[in-house]
Amino acid sequence: FTGPIAAVFGGLCAGLTAGISARVPGRVAGFAATLAAAAILIAASLGVVTSPVPWAAALALGVVIFVASLLAGTGPLGGALGLVASFAFVLTASIRILRHDEAGRTGGLLLTVLCGVLIGLVLALLSGLVRAKGRQSLPPKQPESLGAQLARSVRTRDESFHDGIRRAVPLSLSVLMFGVIGGQDAYWIFFATFAILLPTGKPPLAITVTRVVGTVLGVVATGLLALFLPSLVLAALAAAALLTGVACQERLPVVGAALNAFGAIMIIGLPHGAVTEWAAHRLVDTLIGAAIAVAAVLLLWPRDAPTPDRAISGPDQTT
Repeated sequence: FTGPIAAVFGGLCAGLTAGISARVPGRVAGFAATLAAAAILIAASLGVVTSPVPWAAALALGVVIFVASLLAGTGPLGGALGLVASFAFVLTASIRILRHDEAGRTGGLLLTVLCGVLIGLVLALLSGLVRAKGRQSLPPKQPESLGAQLARSVRTRDESFHDGIRRAVPLSLSVLMFGVIGGQDAYWIFFATFAILLPTGKPPLAITVTRVVGTVLGVVATGLLALFLPSLVLAALAAAALLTGVACQERLPVVGAALNAFGAIMIIGLPHGAVTEWAAHRLVDTLIGAAIAVAAVLLLWPRDAPTPDRAISGPDQTT
């Protein structure tokens, strides 16, 4: 019931919602997917509504990124929720800014987002029921509520608070530039910054470098594959790459960053038939965005200790 650009919004939201069920045990997949559906619905709707107004998009993204960092401080599931919510906002806002004339009206896009989230929720529930042989349950009750943990993080200005500021400031400025200037160059500077700062926590310098390398490799791989594969095959690969990249971004940073870059180029470049052009001319933009991200990691609260990989990985499979 919608056009091809709007359909991308729904497909992305469905995939992100359903994908989180694979990162938790089957018996709690329904619970996790319900939380993910709410987070993705809010973030994607904010992306749709605020993207036509650059300062509003910058403010909204800053809030989403900051809250994602606070959620990551509450545990693995919180980190996963922040991850998918961040991706939902960035992809919906980016597509609408770049393809505003073709995306359609705000009301129709919001309806598409809602439908996509509901489809993803149903798929996640079915997946959980199959994996858990029909059983679903709530995770063990925590001694401190989620709201109390977030409030404590803000009150004490702990490292999750620092991480939120460290990620929100450069990303808000990048999306403000993207919204004001528009065009492919501004988009790629913004997306490269986002791809490297996507995982929460302060990474060791070696991990930061691998994320930069992975993002650049994704751009290069896209240009090479676009020379040999038809558009429909590339579209299927893009969807699979994006979801896989989200899932493995923290555990395998080079692979995750490369898959995220590859998927994003395809999703936004395919409707114009400009995939090869996008990949061939965006290496400089990618390096500029990478420099912004690295500067934020090194200059904002430089004395904060690097976050161990395990602490910023996906939901613990034992919960």
